[in-house]
Amino acid sequence: MLDSMRKPIYVIALIVSGLIVLVELASIGLVSQTSSSAVGSLNVSINGQAIPSMALLDGLIFFAALVIGIALLVPERVQSKVQGIATIIVAIVLLLSCIAKIFVDLALLFTMVGLLLAVPFGTIAYLIIWGHFDTSSATAALSVIMGLKVIFAICLVLAQQRFLENKGLVLIILTSFAANLIIAFLYGLVPGILVSITDEIAAIIVCILAAIWIVVYLIGGIVSVVKVIV
Repeated sequence: MLDSMRKPIYVIALIVSGLIVLVELASIGLVSQTSSSAVGSLNVSINGQAIPSMALLDGLIFFAALVIGIALLVPERVQSKVQGIATIIVAIVLLLSCIAKIFVDLALLFTMVGLLLAVPFGTIAYLIIWGHFDTSSATAALSVIMGLKVIFAICLVLAQQRFLENKGLVLIILTSFAANLIIAFLYGLVPGILVSITDEIAAIIVCILAAIWIVVYLIGGIVSVVKVIV
């Protein structure tokens, strides 16, 4: 399969995959609920959390694509020994990040809901801190990311049609598309003052999806290492 791959197109797919992760991480500074001056010295997050969470899932896709790219340059006997170890290391780092982020997002979600329901002063505090979510910037970011994901998928197929036979790769890419749609759906589901809450819910869902795939890759890496040792 690698011998018949259209390498220039695959390089484009790899670059686009990296751009997806960078745009998702950059959205941390782009999407915010309110101005930092309104928060004062409170130790809370006022940035959108759902879109950056996709970097955990799409980072795994980028790593998978990178491994395939490395296989084009490195001899198979060397690549088979390194791939399993690299997969385990990357999977463990991403899994720990996922778990930490889920707990942080849960704590923030409980704080938001608790303040919102603590009428009247808690509600006022919630509205001041999280009452305005920059939905327009978030929607724009989601559109850009979705466009890049479509380009990545097309380039991947154009580079080698047999990628469609790789069920794991196809499913994780479809999961990435689904994450995009889930976030967009939850943003439009509630009035503007509640979008900060659905943003946290979306972040937790995306992290759970990412954690599932990370565990799958971790198991695959362990199996690969065991095969090399045995």
